[in-house]
Amino acid sequence: MKQSGLSAFPFLKPSVQGKSQPHAAVLMNPHEVDLAFRVDMVDARHFVLGHWLLTGAVNRELFAKLRADVGKNTSAGVEILSTPCDANYAIFCSQLGPFQHRHVLPLYEPKVGDFMESAAREQFRVFIECSGSNGERMLYKSPLPPRDFYWAHSMCQTTAVEQRREFILELPALIEQVTTLDIMPSLNGEPVREVDVSILLPPEAIDNTIFDGGCFQERSHYRH
Repeated sequence: MKQSGLSAFPFLKPSVQGKSQPHAAVLMNPHEVDLAFRVDMVDARHFVLGHWLLTGAVNRELFAKLRADVGKNTSAGVEILSTPCDANYAIFCSQLGPFQHRHVLPLYEPKVGDFMESAAREQFRVFIECSGSNGERMLYKSPLPPRDFYWAHSMCQTTAVEQRREFILELPALIEQVTTLDIMPSLNGEPVREVDVSILLPPEAIDNTIFDGGCFQERSHYRH
């Protein structure tokens, strides 16, 4: 993991190549995982109970490739992006061939701080859904070792209400930036040509009018 954060939207031009798609991510603590898996995917309970779970979504093609690869050729990394209003976001990125998936987590959210503290001690679980499918999903351990999250945990923030409002207002620009191809470097030497991004929205942003108009393709199967 590089120890230098990425600069946000005023300093980088969006890529005009390829495709990108934002999705809504969900972060569940161990208690929420226990409740969610009490009636759903009961056969996977032994794998997720007692662990944090981060959900996201990818397009059908990348989902098929990730499932076939089972982690053999998938590269991963973590970066920190800081915005003009000084909000910090962790970008947990996975790449297989020219395809990237990025989880974007606001480090000013208390729940994310708790998650980062846990991720710096033990591997968490990742739950990926296939966008537009009939419930295709896969569960796996984070491909990143806990040591890669120490820096991310140190970048977590405590913010005042007024500052959080500023963070929410700049979220549309942030989303536009993190869905561009070239904000994250290639993790395997292949040029990135397609990106899916799963963004964990702060609670204040979920029902905010600035996100009206179909910004996200779909919500996750899980909502907590």
